[in-house]
Amino acid sequence: MNKLKVGMVVDPWDLPFNGTVVSARRFVAALSDQVEFRILMTASTGDDTPDGAVLFEKVSIPFVNRIIDRMQAPVAKPNSARLDELMRSIDVLHVQYPFFLAFAAIRAARRAGVPVISSYHVQPENILQNLGLGGSTLVPALYRLFVWAFYNAADHVIAPSQFAADLLRRHGTKTPITVISNGITDQFFDSQPRQPRPAGAPFLLLNVGRLAPEKQQHLIIDAVAQSRHRDRCELRIVGSGPRRDRLQRLAKTRGVKANIGPCSDDELLALYRQCDVFIQASTVELEGMSALEAMAMGCPVLLHRSCTSALHELPVQAHAFFEGPSSEALTE
Repeated sequence: MNKLKVGMVVDPWDLPFNGTVVSARRFVAALSDQVEFRILMTASTGDDTPDGAVLFEKVSIPFVNRIIDRMQAPVAKPNSARLDELMRSIDVLHVQYPFFLAFAAIRAARRAGVPVISSYHVQPENILQNLGLGGSTLVPALYRLFVWAFYNAADHVIAPSQFAADLLRRHGTKTPITVISNGITDQFFDSQPRQPRPAGAPFLLLNVGRLAPEKQQHLIIDAVAQSRHRDRCELRIVGSGPRRDRLQRLAKTRGVKANIGPCSDDELLALYRQCDVFIQASTVELEGMSALEAMAMGCPVLLHRSCTSALHELPVQAHAFFEGPSSEALTE
């Protein structure tokens, strides 16, 4: 039996500390025995280009390039001839990353009669907060644009949570929606016992996520700084992104012992085993993969309850949530 051939739009494929990329990579790995994937991505200078990749130039926009580079989310520039050629060799187009390349790819798929699936990974709030426009009146307008360009233009939509599906419906999506969790891989269902904290060792507080405004790692630093247990706490924030230097300066100024930056997969598993509490302070989450990973590893969790986040859907006890946006509730 021939494999199903799927073209998948994931512009920043080679930047794995991005929730959309993590989800897409896991999806591809899980189905690679049954599906032949063609990854439509921004041309990479790294060595992580997958077999069968279809490469596109990076978009260059004066005065915006610096922001895109800081967000570590390169956006690909469409090439109509290349997309039309690709559509003749695939059975399905699956959009994971909804920007210029996805828009053009959907139009090429329509010309070729190729069915389209769009996954919902990017909230307009993500984009606007990274542009310094958090709380902007532009949010409804950007939702309308996304719904028109990517979700109502598809044959089917995949949402990672009921919260995400309800958001799309509320903003006008008419296309059928199926809720399928991003899921987590077997390595997080750990057979090794959690490592007890040695007597006298500091309490290890863990956060995992992109270092960006909507993840609100600054709130965690402030909460630790205000705690009467501050001197007994060590904070590990795992991730990369535009706010790393700012967060490091804040931790130093507030007198918080913090290690901020990326780590390897093996190091992350060790941190999940060792940490006393996992904290997710995000104000924008369509599901919350790192929180799911922590829960699978048996970590106690503290999660931010926000009207723009799906974290409240996770099956944890009521006292595992704190209210924002101030840090006092988390300190308590």
